[in-house]
Amino acid sequence: MDVETSIAQVARILTEEGLRFQTAQDGSSYRLLFGSAAVFIDFQAWQDDSVVITLHSPVLQDIDGESVGAAQALNILNDLNRQFFFVKFIYGDGTLFAEYDLLGETLQAGELVNGIFEVAGAADRLDDQLAEQLGGKVYETKLEEWSRGAEGEI
Repeated sequence: MDVETSIAQVARILTEEGLRFQTAQDGSSYRLLFGSAAVFIDFQAWQDDSVVITLHSPVLQDIDGESVGAAQALNILNDLNRQFFFVKFIYGDGTLFAEYDLLGETLQAGELVNGIFEVAGAADRLDDQLAEQLGGKVYETKLEEWSRGAEGEI
């Protein structure tokens, strides 16, 4: 399976499942909004003929790298990764991400939808709580900033 086929398959599943989504201008990724969080769906060729579909959400953005919050973000990664069975958390460049990877060639609708809701649920549940603890901004706040004039992507 190639990346373009996988992109089309995911769009078909999202539409059939009644999930509202936006498509990036170049057609290479999707965004779904959930409360104060967003889930992005990206596609990447893997090995010879496989595709990895990555579902990810920026739980918090703009965490000051020089702050205590940045150190705390690194300190809580293990706890977050133990607390959520299927979602993995990573921190880099001032952003705490929740992620979930799937293989494109064996993708089933239920698997994709469950992954989306796992990532969305984790991000929406944690973002406000962790913003108080770590600093940084939830996706909804960043989206409002972008809509007021600063550039942003889907």
